[in-house]
Amino acid sequence: MVRLPVMRFFPLIAVFLSTAAVFAADPTPSAYPLITCIVSGDKLGAMGNPVALNYQGTEIRFCCHDCIESFKQDPAKYLAKLKTSTSHP
Repeated sequence: MVRLPVMRFFPLIAVFLSTAAVFAADPTPSAYPLITCIVSGDKLGAMGNPVALNYQGTEIRFCCHDCIESFKQDPAKYLAKLKTSTSHP
């Protein structure tokens, strides 16, 4: 049986193709629709770097960690704000 030198590169090619597919799926990520904290209303970045939380597949940004706790108490209330902001161009 003749071994081809290309055979040893198949694992690398598979990794490259799977990585390329991930980047090709969303070449331009959408911008976060709010410039203010979804809980406090303060401008994001006013108190340092915004804090991000992935809630059921949706990225939510807050001005501080304390706002995350408020969000967790009533997520539906705050998600409604995010939903209305993304439905308007």
